[in-house]
Amino acid sequence: MTRLAALVRFAFAEFGPLIAFWTLALTLGVKPAIAGSILFILADAAWRRWKGMAFTRLYLLVSALTLVFGGIDLLSTSPFMLKYEAAVTNIATGVAFVVGAMGEKPIVQEVAEQRGESLPATVQIRAFFRLFTLLWAAYFFLKAAFYVWIVFELPMLEAMALRSIVGSISLGLMILISVTQGRRLFFLCRRLGLLPKPDAPPSGNST
Repeated sequence: MTRLAALVRFAFAEFGPLIAFWTLALTLGVKPAIAGSILFILADAAWRRWKGMAFTRLYLLVSALTLVFGGIDLLSTSPFMLKYEAAVTNIATGVAFVVGAMGEKPIVQEVAEQRGESLPATVQIRAFFRLFTLLWAAYFFLKAAFYVWIVFELPMLEAMALRSIVGSISLGLMILISVTQGRRLFFLCRRLGLLPKPDAPPSGNST
């Protein structure tokens, strides 16, 4: 139950705008989903500011993409972006994760620390989270390629329905793995030699 609660908190904290969009799209349609997602972002941002909660780079990325593409669709007479919007969004997200893997603190590590996890500042930990962030980037690139493929292979309505199902399930699985299997993946990467050697302990002074 503790892991399930952590999974739910993580999903809503970082992917709330997308969850709001999918929920509204399945019940009310695309246009209400776009408008509802924008309202959700504005209300959630105000609540975070009031509570003094930090805005992670991942949350800002998800919110920005929802606002940008949602605004374009709302201002157009027809949702012309809907055909390729999901693929473009996933490509942009993948690029952001690649960029977010660089620097002192990878984006996935930032999210983990925001969830309250205490992580030692070691070379192996940083390298692991850099690999994990790049794994997320690969996931978004593969999903974008799949979205483009189904647009050409299926009618628009069928492609959008399949896109919604595959996107929701695959994202849920990635979140589940991230929340519950991080430690196992760390030790697996270490056994496979994907991580640098541990930091050497400081040597004692000899007399």
